[in-house]
Amino acid sequence: MATSEQAPAPSQQQQQQQRVRKPPFADWPTIKILTPPQGRFSPKFDEWCFTSCSQTISGRIHGREPNCRSICIRQVFPHEVRNILSFKRHQSVGADGKAKYPLPYEGQSANLPRILGGSSKDDPDHSQQDTPASGSTKFWDEGWYLWTGKGRWASQQKAEQMMLDIPHQQRLDKMRESRKEIWQDYQEQLKNVGENDLTKPASTWWGPLVPPKTIADAGSPSILIPLPPDVPSLWQKIHKLLKPSHQLLSILQESITSGEQKQFAYRVWEKAGSEEPFVLAQRTVSNAYAQWKKRDEPGEDEEKKGST
Repeated sequence: MATSEQAPAPSQQQQQQQRVRKPPFADWPTIKILTPPQGRFSPKFDEWCFTSCSQTISGRIHGREPNCRSICIRQVFPHEVRNILSFKRHQSVGADGKAKYPLPYEGQSANLPRILGGSSKDDPDHSQQDTPASGSTKFWDEGWYLWTGKGRWASQQKAEQMMLDIPHQQRLDKMRESRKEIWQDYQEQLKNVGENDLTKPASTWWGPLVPPKTIADAGSPSILIPLPPDVPSLWQKIHKLLKPSHQLLSILQESITSGEQKQFAYRVWEKAGSEEPFVLAQRTVSNAYAQWKKRDEPGEDEEKKGST
């Protein structure tokens, strides 16, 4: 007789014991508070860009560049320019605890108008391009920034920078500057060789045969300013305008306190009682009358013309 080895079915009581006991109010609706990540892993937006392009009928036929204008608003957070507890990767940190990342060229004083805190070309401390060693170099800081640019290539380069942080943006700018220098050196070599002398090789050129051409800046340069901008004080402009008046009043005050004005008044009074003012007036009137009388007389050039 065959025997079947089948496991007995578990009873209902054993099934209830195997269930996990839920905490109190587990089935009730609850509210969960989730804190988003902060710092460099935060999902917050830090830059907004708006680009507007227009084209004309004749420009489309002749293949001209579209007229593009871009404006961007950038917010720099503390972890981008300062070492915080959760993010310590900045090396060149100053005494104030901030990393010294220079602003790009469009944010330096040499490229900004004077009304927005720029420096004039007539100033003795003005330089065409501020170096990091100069004291007038501006650095990135916490807060808001406004960037404006003109041209298609400016908006394209800005879109590339939006993928990078501040240190990588600086590396990208240096790479573009090096490529620009190589392209300029290549153009200089072509000019030195000559357009018609194709057999003479450019022996001093050690780069590639044809280096990559740099993107031409079509349109006006870009501008980068902090918000609110570093506008010069109105009282400074007023003080600069009235500085000659202050100097003149100080000289007048010194002459009055020293007695020179009093001596000058005595001399004028003495001269007024003498015959010299009347003689001077008589000579002036007689000379003016003589010049007025000569006006009607023909000159030498007119006499020669009449004789011919």
